[in-house]
Amino acid sequence: MLGVWEAGRLMQVSMTLNDAAREGARLAAGGANSGTSVTVAMVQQAVRDYLTASGFPAAAVNGAQIQLTNQSSHTWTDPCNAQPLDAFTVTVTIPSGDAFNSLRWIPGTITGVTQLSTQVSMVSMNDAQVVVSSQLPL
Repeated sequence: MLGVWEAGRLMQVSMTLNDAAREGARLAAGGANSGTSVTVAMVQQAVRDYLTASGFPAAAVNGAQIQLTNQSSHTWTDPCNAQPLDAFTVTVTIPSGDAFNSLRWIPGTITGVTQLSTQVSMVSMNDAQVVVSSQLPL
Protein backbone atom coordinates (compact mmCIF):
# COMPACT_ATOMS: atom_id res chain seq x y z
CA MET A 1 0.00 0.00 0.00
CA LEU A 2 2.86 2.39 0.79
CA GLY A 3 4.36 1.69 -2.63
CA VAL A 4 1.12 2.66 -4.37
CA TRP A 5 0.95 5.79 -2.23
CA GLU A 6 4.53 6.78 -3.12
CA ALA A 7 4.02 6.02 -6.82
CA GLY A 8 0.85 8.14 -6.84
CA ARG A 9 2.68 11.02 -5.16
CA LEU A 10 5.55 10.77 -7.67
CA MET A 11 3.06 10.90 -10.52
CA GLN A 12 1.35 13.97 -9.04
CA VAL A 13 4.67 15.74 -8.49
CA SER A 14 5.87 14.81 -12.00
CA MET A 15 2.76 16.28 -13.61
CA THR A 16 3.10 19.50 -11.61
CA LEU A 17 6.79 19.70 -12.53
CA ASN A 18 5.92 19.29 -16.21
CA ASP A 19 3.24 21.98 -15.97
CA ALA A 20 5.76 24.36 -14.35
CA ALA A 21 8.27 23.73 -17.15
CA ARG A 22 5.55 24.41 -19.75
CA GLU A 23 4.67 27.67 -18.00
CA GLY A 24 8.33 28.75 -18.20
CA ALA A 25 8.56 27.70 -21.86
CA ARG A 26 5.34 29.57 -22.67
CA LEU A 27 6.79 32.75 -21.18
CA ALA A 28 10.07 32.26 -23.07
CA ALA A 29 8.31 31.60 -26.38
CA GLY A 30 6.71 35.05 -26.35
CA GLY A 31 10.02 36.88 -26.04
CA ALA A 32 8.33 39.77 -24.27
CA ASN A 33 5.86 40.03 -21.42
CA SER A 34 3.83 43.24 -21.08
CA GLY A 35 6.49 45.12 -23.03
CA THR A 36 9.38 43.72 -20.95
CA SER A 37 12.03 41.61 -22.68
CA VAL A 38 12.01 38.06 -21.27
CA THR A 39 15.28 36.85 -19.75
CA VAL A 40 16.39 33.44 -18.52
CA ALA A 41 16.02 34.69 -14.93
CA MET A 42 12.38 35.60 -15.62
CA VAL A 43 11.72 32.11 -16.99
CA GLN A 44 13.34 30.54 -13.93
CA GLN A 45 11.26 32.73 -11.62
CA ALA A 46 8.05 31.85 -13.51
CA VAL A 47 8.79 28.15 -12.95
CA ARG A 48 9.50 28.72 -9.25
CA ASP A 49 6.33 30.80 -8.89
CA TYR A 50 4.29 27.98 -10.45
CA LEU A 51 5.85 25.39 -8.13
CA THR A 52 5.14 27.60 -5.10
CA ALA A 53 1.54 28.22 -6.17
CA SER A 54 1.13 24.45 -6.61
CA GLY A 55 2.06 23.85 -2.99
CA PHE A 56 5.62 22.62 -3.38
CA PRO A 57 7.66 23.06 -0.19
CA ALA A 58 10.31 25.79 -0.11
CA ALA A 59 13.14 23.22 -0.10
CA ALA A 60 11.94 21.80 -3.43
CA VAL A 61 11.29 25.21 -4.99
CA ASN A 62 14.65 26.65 -3.92
CA GLY A 63 16.50 23.46 -4.85
CA ALA A 64 14.94 23.16 -8.30
CA GLN A 65 17.43 23.38 -11.15
CA ILE A 66 15.90 25.24 -14.09
CA GLN A 67 17.72 25.50 -17.40
CA LEU A 68 16.73 27.10 -20.69
CA THR A 69 18.73 25.71 -23.62
CA ASN A 70 18.85 27.21 -27.12
CA GLN A 71 18.48 24.35 -29.63
CA SER A 72 18.69 26.54 -32.73
CA SER A 73 21.60 27.53 -34.94
CA HIS A 74 21.20 31.19 -33.89
CA THR A 75 23.28 32.43 -30.98
CA TRP A 76 21.25 33.84 -28.09
CA THR A 77 21.03 33.47 -24.36
CA ASP A 78 17.86 35.32 -23.40
CA PRO A 79 14.61 34.34 -25.16
CA CYS A 80 13.90 37.97 -26.08
CA ASN A 81 16.78 37.73 -28.59
CA ALA A 82 15.55 34.56 -30.29
CA GLN A 83 14.56 34.53 -33.93
CA PRO A 84 11.05 33.41 -34.90
CA LEU A 85 10.70 29.62 -34.67
CA ASP A 86 14.04 29.10 -32.88
CA ALA A 87 13.76 25.84 -30.94
CA PHE A 88 14.61 25.72 -27.24
CA THR A 89 14.02 23.52 -24.21
CA VAL A 90 13.23 24.23 -20.58
CA THR A 91 14.48 21.53 -18.21
CA VAL A 92 13.41 21.41 -14.56
CA THR A 93 15.07 19.00 -12.13
CA ILE A 94 14.36 18.36 -8.48
CA PRO A 95 17.69 16.83 -7.40
CA SER A 96 18.18 14.13 -4.81
CA GLY A 97 18.69 15.22 -1.24
CA ASP A 98 16.67 17.75 0.73
CA ALA A 99 14.86 19.15 -2.32
CA PHE A 100 13.50 15.75 -3.38
CA ASN A 101 12.96 14.45 0.14
CA SER A 102 10.74 17.45 0.96
CA LEU A 103 8.24 16.15 -1.63
CA ARG A 104 7.84 12.72 -0.05
CA TRP A 105 4.82 11.70 1.96
CA ILE A 106 6.46 8.63 3.46
CA PRO A 107 9.99 8.10 4.80
CA GLY A 108 12.33 5.85 2.85
CA THR A 109 12.47 4.92 -0.79
CA ILE A 110 10.13 2.20 -1.94
CA THR A 111 10.20 2.96 -5.67
CA GLY A 112 13.94 3.68 -5.88
CA VAL A 113 13.34 7.14 -7.40
CA THR A 114 15.61 9.78 -5.84
CA GLN A 115 15.17 12.74 -8.21
CA LEU A 116 12.71 14.00 -10.80
CA SER A 117 13.33 15.79 -14.07
CA THR A 118 11.22 16.97 -16.98
CA GLN A 119 11.97 18.72 -20.25
CA VAL A 120 9.65 20.78 -22.45
CA SER A 121 10.53 21.70 -26.03
CA MET A 122 9.06 24.76 -27.71
CA VAL A 123 9.81 27.29 -30.44
CA SER A 124 10.14 31.04 -30.20
CA MET A 125 7.14 33.04 -31.26
CA ASN A 126 9.02 36.35 -31.33
CA ASP A 127 7.69 38.68 -33.96
CA ALA A 128 9.62 38.65 -37.20
CA GLN A 129 10.93 41.99 -38.36
CA VAL A 130 9.40 42.69 -41.73
CA VAL A 131 10.91 45.28 -44.03
CA VAL A 132 8.44 46.89 -46.40
CA SER A 133 9.65 48.79 -49.41
CA SER A 134 8.18 52.28 -49.79
CA GLN A 135 8.38 52.03 -53.60
CA LEU A 136 5.62 50.48 -55.60
CA PRO A 137 6.60 48.01 -58.29
CA LEU A 138 6.33 49.25 -61.86
